[in-house]
Amino acid sequence: MPRTTVFRKSLKILRHISLYGIIFPYTSYAFYVSLKTNWEITKRKDDHTILKYTPLKICGRYENPFEEYRIQTVYEFFINRIIELFETNRGGIPIDQARMNTLMPIHKPTWTTTTSVNGVNTSKEILSDPIDSITLMDTFALSKNKDSTRSTANLDVTWLGQSCSFILYNNSLKILTDPLFTNFLISPKFGPKRITKLPCSIEDVPQPDIILVSHNHPDHLDELSLKTWANKENVTWIVPKGLGTFLKKNYDIKNYIELSWWQSAKITTKNLHKTYFVHCTPAMHWSGRSLLDSNESLWCTFLVKEQGCSQNFLFHGGDTGYVKDLFKMIRARYGDVKLAILPCGQYCPQWHQKPRHINPTEVLNIMKDLHAQNVLGVHWGTFVLSGEYFREPKEKLEFLAEWEGVSQNCYCPELGNTQQF
Repeated sequence: MPRTTVFRKSLKILRHISLYGIIFPYTSYAFYVSLKTNWEITKRKDDHTILKYTPLKICGRYENPFEEYRIQTVYEFFINRIIELFETNRGGIPIDQARMNTLMPIHKPTWTTTTSVNGVNTSKEILSDPIDSITLMDTFALSKNKDSTRSTANLDVTWLGQSCSFILYNNSLKILTDPLFTNFLISPKFGPKRITKLPCSIEDVPQPDIILVSHNHPDHLDELSLKTWANKENVTWIVPKGLGTFLKKNYDIKNYIELSWWQSAKITTKNLHKTYFVHCTPAMHWSGRSLLDSNESLWCTFLVKEQGCSQNFLFHGGDTGYVKDLFKMIRARYGDVKLAILPCGQYCPQWHQKPRHINPTEVLNIMKDLHAQNVLGVHWGTFVLSGEYFREPKEKLEFLAEWEGVSQNCYCPELGNTQQF
């Protein structure tokens, strides 16, 4: 048989395998998941309790129970990747490093705000107050908040890139969010690579008491952090439901607790005998470190509060799209917020990104919904993962905040610069 004939027959077989072995089954699966999700959303539509936004699982994977969400298929994912190949100077990154340094100043973190004594700047010594115990609370046992005292303790915040921030509360409780200390997301050769330098190395970071992880995407949880704080004494990972399996299987991490949406953890400390609550709240996003483990674990946002205070001192936004009644529901259940750290970048093109990421206008909407006293806009200026000019999220958010008269309380931080709230 001629080689050309064999080749043609082989191509025909491959086409049949692709069509009937991959494309048709996947398309049928995606169609079923979409129908089932929409049916569940419609069923919950008139529910005005937290049951409306409890986790939704279909075919063993989590889905978003929000009207605003549109399921992303692998077809959309790859079509957008192909479109990106034809974009020139994506993100508008300046070639001149001096220009980049001017546009994106980077500071060496001090972790605490400095005070000047006789012309000498000094930082406060961070108190040691390790965690004594963590107790999971029943989802529906939370009583209506009756505390009337607003949080007056200082909150020192250092943005380290993307959604990674180091937070020091009352000079004692140390919180790290969505840890990211590598210069790439997938590999050193193929990137995506950082467009700005790290403000510090991971060795320079004070050991956190709590690491809050909103989801398992590589730009919110890197391998270096996993290896550095795996089973480290006095460090506790707090992760969304299902992510613990990944931590244990791949890194043998045992010092973690999992929380589902609307679930809380009660934390007590050894030295200062403080009590804190970490509340896991819903987000509109997705999870996965590859196409194969998509949505096997949950995604979330977090609130943190000290016992006796009516105001949560921190809202960690991680990654989320905007849902018109979700953040109002969170505020109604858990109270106002002193500082909300919200993502404000990766929103272009809107047809692709809107169901999973908020834009600067929606940041201000969430600020109002949460009754947040202050907002820091993050998740920009670290990697080029979407189509907008890399500084547009900052410029747009600060312009809108000025227009709304909240520019002193809503802005984007500079990398490594420690600020106090």
